[in-house]
Amino acid sequence: MENLFVKRATEYLRDHEAFLAVVSPEPLKYFLGPSGERGLLYDRLVLLQGTPGSGKTTLASLFEFPRLVTLLRNTSLAGHAGLAAALTGAGATRDGAPAILGCRLPLETDYRDIWEFPYSEELRLSLTMTLIQARAVLSWVRNIEEAGFALTDVTVMPRSDASASVEAIGGTTGSGIFERAKAVERALYKIVGALVPPKLSDVSPEVTSAYRPFDVLERFRIERPGSAPLELLPLVILDDAQSLHPDQFSGTRRWLTKREMKVARWMLLRLDVLNAKEALAAVTEEFSDDPPLPGIGPAREVHTITLQASEDRRMARPAFRRMARDMANRYLAQMPLFGSRNLARLGDLLLVEPEALAPSHLERLRERVDTAQRRLGVADSRRSVLEKTIDEYASNASKPVTDDVRLAMLHVLLHRYAKRTPQRRLFDAPESDPEPAKPIAADSTVADGARLWLAHDCDRAYYYGMEDLCDASSENAEQFLHLAAGLVESIGNNIVRGKAPSLTAKAQHKHLTRKAVDTVNTWEFPHYATIRRLVDALAEQCLAASLVPNAWLGAGANAYGVPQEEFESIPRLHPRLAHTLQFAVAYNAVTLVPRYKCKDTVWCLVELGGIVKVARGLTLKRGGFLEGNATELAKLLEEVTR
Repeated sequence: MENLFVKRATEYLRDHEAFLAVVSPEPLKYFLGPSGERGLLYDRLVLLQGTPGSGKTTLASLFEFPRLVTLLRNTSLAGHAGLAAALTGAGATRDGAPAILGCRLPLETDYRDIWEFPYSEELRLSLTMTLIQARAVLSWVRNIEEAGFALTDVTVMPRSDASASVEAIGGTTGSGIFERAKAVERALYKIVGALVPPKLSDVSPEVTSAYRPFDVLERFRIERPGSAPLELLPLVILDDAQSLHPDQFSGTRRWLTKREMKVARWMLLRLDVLNAKEALAAVTEEFSDDPPLPGIGPAREVHTITLQASEDRRMARPAFRRMARDMANRYLAQMPLFGSRNLARLGDLLLVEPEALAPSHLERLRERVDTAQRRLGVADSRRSVLEKTIDEYASNASKPVTDDVRLAMLHVLLHRYAKRTPQRRLFDAPESDPEPAKPIAADSTVADGARLWLAHDCDRAYYYGMEDLCDASSENAEQFLHLAAGLVESIGNNIVRGKAPSLTAKAQHKHLTRKAVDTVNTWEFPHYATIRRLVDALAEQCLAASLVPNAWLGAGANAYGVPQEEFESIPRLHPRLAHTLQFAVAYNAVTLVPRYKCKDTVWCLVELGGIVKVARGLTLKRGGFLEGNATELAKLLEEVTR
């Protein structure tokens, strides 16, 4: 069985139809839709920042001109209408026709080599800008031809104040600008590909002469017989910008912030390309929609979109679940083993009712509860009251409360009762039943704590169902597909063997925990060893707090809280910690949750990533955290790196 979930990287789907068939419109609507409505995507530099696998390249590929044209020619196909509507919302199409001429340039090829030349920094930056512009022009023209338009029907519409520079870019015809860009790229490639960089005096005039198409171009015009001509705004998307040298990246970003530039320009990058202060600010700063103050400021020159939910998480998690479901269903539809059997929804194949404990295990659990009652000195009459509160909760609960969960909830309530009553004296009557200092009720937090305790104490399934699969992915598309791939493989094996295709909760839990442990243990990104030891130390503390008998944290903790003001001082006071957190965030090991209000304090939560939570047996529910401070977190880092 060919498992499309294993392929993951949509940039390897070269066929436009195959690509469009598996891409969900949900991330496009969620991340780019609001910016498109506000007109912020094409009039300034746009930085799309995110972790590996967050969908940066997939989003960018949707804006490439041949794919836009393919989509608009086939909007009647299933799934295409949603994509077309999302692209219209993002301003890429208008009235059923393309509005932009997009191209994507991966910067992980030979651009970094330019920075190794023995030339001045100014010249190296100039060579970088020239190569980007030449390849952008070549890509725009080739994309037009690939979309089925003749080069003879293409003309360039220059800026009204740039007439003197038109000849320098090859004129206004499609063939003219193409040949000029090709000559410039050829001359530059001779330098890049040379074993020994040539002397400055030997560099071709094609490279050193004025060539600034980004300062000249305003629109591309394509004549269409029998239809109105297309006037397209050129868009260049620079992918993998973190591949550039840091100084080269900074210079390129400064160049692209020029407000007079009419070419739309995006840069796609990971957070580890920034310095630690910028990287942490990128996911913790509170951005405002208020108009900027007069003058030139970052909000007017650069629009930043972070493909990593830190703000408004209540919306981010449901949005990712919708995207993941849509993406998974699109992948299943392309797999004959599933499509031929009309198995079109992955969520329907993941059972959400865990298997009951074996009678012998249930009896041992009952004995443990009885032992706890005797040890805590809880009267039978009080136990009956607690059992009634559990019955009342179970009768109104959104999902069934099985016998094992009831017993585990009783175990929690017995310990809560003991905590809320005066300490027993030696000669107190066994049947004494004092009232607790605070009422004791059975609710969802007690049930959540009980289920976590059962998972660790009785090996009961804990991670199962589509929602847990999505939440374990930390809002990261590639991570979701990585986790889902094995589940889909197991379902496919069941089908081939003639068994029921659905996976039990226990099978899902076993697969997800094994995959999560393997993933954490095989991390290979920068500083992975230090980060793994740090998250293991945090996970150990969270797990200890989560498994206390009275489950005071409900479902448990999976984060470490630092007061917001202290967190903002980390880059200055604890630079090593800031550097470690930067890479931990960049590679999904942790997520930062700024401005979290709790107990009259504003916190920044360092929340463990979904993969780490599953690998270390922590809850996927949000909100439970350990209170600390920046100094303690920095000391913990020092301890784990000794």
